[in-house]
Amino acid sequence: MSRFSESFKKLIQEKDINVYSMVQYCNTDRSTMYKYISGKRKLKDFTLFQKITEFIRLSPQEYRAFLEDYHINNIGEYAYYCRQNVEDFILAFPENLSPPRPPALSYAPQPAQAAQAACTPLYTQTEVNDHLHWMILQESHVPDGHLGMLLQPDCEFLFHLLASLKPAQTPLRIDHVFCLDNSEQLTDRKKIRRLLYLEKILPLLFAGLDYAPHYFYDDVNAHFYNLNMFPYLLLTSTGALMCSPDFRQGIVYHDADTLKFLWRSYEDMKKNTSPLFHIVDSVLDECNALGDMGWGLAPCYVVQAEPCLIPYITPETLGRALHSQIPGRNALMDELQKYITDCQLRIANPNMHIYHTRQGIGHFLKTGRLQEIPSDIYTPFTMEERLQMLADLARDSQTGTHHMLQGPLAALPLNLHLSFNLNSGYILFSDHTGKNIYLIIQESSTLSAFIDYISTLDESYICSPQETAACIRQLMDGFMKRSMKDSMEG
Repeated sequence: MSRFSESFKKLIQEKDINVYSMVQYCNTDRSTMYKYISGKRKLKDFTLFQKITEFIRLSPQEYRAFLEDYHINNIGEYAYYCRQNVEDFILAFPENLSPPRPPALSYAPQPAQAAQAACTPLYTQTEVNDHLHWMILQESHVPDGHLGMLLQPDCEFLFHLLASLKPAQTPLRIDHVFCLDNSEQLTDRKKIRRLLYLEKILPLLFAGLDYAPHYFYDDVNAHFYNLNMFPYLLLTSTGALMCSPDFRQGIVYHDADTLKFLWRSYEDMKKNTSPLFHIVDSVLDECNALGDMGWGLAPCYVVQAEPCLIPYITPETLGRALHSQIPGRNALMDELQKYITDCQLRIANPNMHIYHTRQGIGHFLKTGRLQEIPSDIYTPFTMEERLQMLADLARDSQTGTHHMLQGPLAALPLNLHLSFNLNSGYILFSDHTGKNIYLIIQESSTLSAFIDYISTLDESYICSPQETAACIRQLMDGFMKRSMKDSMEG
């Protein structure tokens, strides 16, 4: 029996359900119903599933558990929890992740014997954390400081400490090598490690650190957690810390020859890894990188709170809004116009699917800003420009390319922009300073997870083309009325 059929049978027994009466209520036949109950046939008709739950009279908690079993029965456990993980990642994405406070300064300085010894054993987690703290803070004051890490992104203390560093005062380059599962696996808590790791990494990126993650494929449990003595390694210019995955024991090396050998081995190993993403950090690089991401491939998805309005910026609007004193303005103007033209071609592609929210349109109407364009290079769009761009969007919404999100995704964070196709994708957000960060992702499993989620969105999450266009016009009307009222009162 399947998990769904076991739950179905249990509910029938616990609630003393008359199967014949249920068959009549659901307008199906008894033989088919018994096949669903026994697990000999999958129940794929969601309307029938709803009728069954109505007849059984499930509590909200019982319904959620039974619905989960229904989905797992049809798409598989991994696919179900992967989609749940992606949705949780999207909805929990921070609008502005404040830098954490550094760990308490009660940590002791490096013990005198450790500075003199070629190697020092560490017997407790406190000792390991003390040395992590001391080594990183010391390296952050070294000109051209460099930190090398071979470990999984699962040490709360270490990543909290790194995210609390101030990059303006800490020009520390951080290289990080970690392992991704070479098979589809869930953690004990039904989580996808790739997304968990991305969540752990984000605070470092919000902090604006010079952080470069690299990955390789292997069995994570076998490589790090199955009776491997000291598989974790942290390197600085003055020391090397090897420790257990739980950070409860380790050894610190200070011998120059040993340190040189470990750094050389680390760099050789890094050559056999791949970058998890690369960061685009200038407007021109942004235009070039995003214009060369295989948007002609089908399908393509864009998910963001603000509407996709770049294609509706006219040359006249761009010329007015772009600051006149920007160095290299003419070259930038040409690149931006080329990028706008590329965007116009993309939205004409019937395989392009763009999702936005009501909140995102309201934010654009209020601010005249688009996060995709760095705020320091242009002035906000005028009220007339905003309304014209949204009018064009409402018109094109009838084609089915643009979709208004509802349900849980109506609360999509304003600071998150997702764009993916079969070849590549990116996550766009603003860091603590307001700087745009584009994470260009090419790791296939991460791309697949986002594409699978977006391409299978529940119909209840998406407004129809007519509803989308009507909502845009409604928001425009409300904005114009408020503006007229404000001007009259002013």
